[in-house]
Amino acid sequence: MPKDSCAEELAVECVRGRLELRRAAQVLHDDVGSLLAVAGLRLQLLRMDFPEITTRAAEVSEALDGVMEHLRVLSRRLEPSPVRRTGLKNALLDLAESRMVSGDAGHGVSIVLRYTATATLPPEIADAMYHAIASAVAAAGKDVRRITIAVSGSRAMAARVSHDGKYQGRAVAAAALLARHAGLTFEVATEKSTIVSIRYAI
Repeated sequence: MPKDSCAEELAVECVRGRLELRRAAQVLHDDVGSLLAVAGLRLQLLRMDFPEITTRAAEVSEALDGVMEHLRVLSRRLEPSPVRRTGLKNALLDLAESRMVSGDAGHGVSIVLRYTATATLPPEIADAMYHAIASAVAAAGKDVRRITIAVSGSRAMAARVSHDGKYQGRAVAAAALLARHAGLTFEVATEKSTIVSIRYAI
């Protein structure tokens, strides 16, 4: 199989895999989580109606709380990005903060987020936008000192990741392929600085 065809197939499977993980996380959080919450509420009512079973009911309630906590952890692990939990803007703020406090901070990296977008994206597109931006940030070379992330748009959404250094070609190529299969455009311009433009048009 030609390399291009193999890469395209991997990109399709990666995008499909993210969607399946998101669906699984949603089922666990919304459906299973809701059922367990109802079970907990009914158990509390049962304890009020039958005080003599308080000790046993407390044991069951404690076990139920443990199951709920494991469910929350599993749901977070299955969710491929924090966008669903906190929204795109907050997810990008966390991304910028985590990158600056990681080992990269020793290189004096400064990350600025300018978020003026008011567009509401479908969950899968918002997730793809986050991954594309995160990939563009991760692909910045070690010589980078400042990264600016600008996100704008009221109907469509456009993101621009710019920095003053080189980028890792393979990482950017992979990110562009994934973004395209998720419905985004992903373009790189390198002149005096590196600018990655990511767009979604409704």
